[in-house]
Amino acid sequence: VLKIISNFKKMIEPYKNKALGRLKRARGQIDGIIKMIEDEKPCGDILTQILALNGAVKGIAPFVVESHLHTCGEKNLASKDSEKREKFIKEIVRACELSSR
Repeated sequence: VLKIISNFKKMIEPYKNKALGRLKRARGQIDGIIKMIEDEKPCGDILTQILALNGAVKGIAPFVVESHLHTCGEKNLASKDSEKREKFIKEIVRACELSSR
C-alpha cells in the first residue's frame, strides 16, 4: 500500500507507545464487536462500536507519520539529492491522502 522509500528506522517514543496503546484498544474493540454479533446484539449498537473502532484505528496513522518525520524527515529533507527529497515529500503526502480516506 504505502511504499517506504527512506531508510527503515524504528518508531520512537512517545509515538510508539501511543500507537501501540491505540492498537491494543482496537484489538479489544474488535473482540467486543465479535461478541456482540455472536450474542445477537442490536445492529445499531454494533454499528456504533464499529464506527468507534474506525475512529480509533484512523487515529494511529498520525503517530506513525510524526515518528517517521522525526526519524527520517530531517535527513531526507536536508539531503542535497533533490530526487531523494522529492520522494520523501511524496511519501508523506501519500500517507496523508491514505489517512484521510
